[in-house]
Amino acid sequence: MSGLPAWRHLTHNIVVPLGLLVMLVAGPVIAADSATTPRATIQKVTVDVLAALRANKDTLHKDPARVIALITRIVDPYFDYAFMSREALGIAWRRADARQRARFMQVFHELLVADYADVFKQYTGQTIKLTRVRWDDAAHKRATVLSQVDSPGEQPVQVDYRLYHTHDGWQLYDIVVDGVSLLVDYRETFVTELRRESLDTLISHLQQKIAAKHPPVSR
Repeated sequence: MSGLPAWRHLTHNIVVPLGLLVMLVAGPVIAADSATTPRATIQKVTVDVLAALRANKDTLHKDPARVIALITRIVDPYFDYAFMSREALGIAWRRADARQRARFMQVFHELLVADYADVFKQYTGQTIKLTRVRWDDAAHKRATVLSQVDSPGEQPVQVDYRLYHTHDGWQLYDIVVDGVSLLVDYRETFVTELRRESLDTLISHLQQKIAAKHPPVSR
C-alpha cells in the first residue's frame, strides 16, 4: 500500500484528517450554551476538548492513548462515521458485504483516532478563528462553518467544516482544507489501492499501519 492520503500534507503538517485540529489548537472561543447551530456545535466541541486537554496536560506525554480515548469520547457524538465511511470507500462500499462494511468503518474510525497523537506532536501555537456560516441548502439542513488556521510564520490555512442536521443535532461529515475535501481525497486514495488489492487486504493494511504508529486505544 502506497500510504495514507496526501490530503494531510496540504496543510504543512498543521491540519490532519477529519479536521480534528479545530478541537486541539483552537484559540479562545465563545463557549456555546448548546450545540443548536452549526457554529455552536463546532464551538462546543472545541471548548470541551480544550478543557479535557488542559485537565490532562501532564498525562498527555506519559499516556497519550488515555487522553486520545478521552477526547474520542467527546467528539464521537458529533461525527457521522457511517456516512464518512460510505463516502470514503465509494463504490466499494456498495459492493462490500455487512462484515466488510463493519470492519472498514471500525478501522476508518481508528485511523482518524490515530491521527490525534500526531496533532499533539505538531502543535506549536496555532490558532483558529471561526469566521462565518454558509447555508448549503434552502431548508437550512446543511451548512458549512468556515474557519482560518493561523500558524507563526506561515500563510493562513482555510478549513471548512460541513455539517448536516439530524434529530440528534448537527453532525460533521466532511472537512475541506484549502479547497480539498477530506472525503474526496480519501476516496481517490482508496480507489487507487483497490485497483491492486481486495477490500479485505486494504483493511488489513490500514490496521497494520495504525498499529505501527500507535498501540490500540482502549475506549
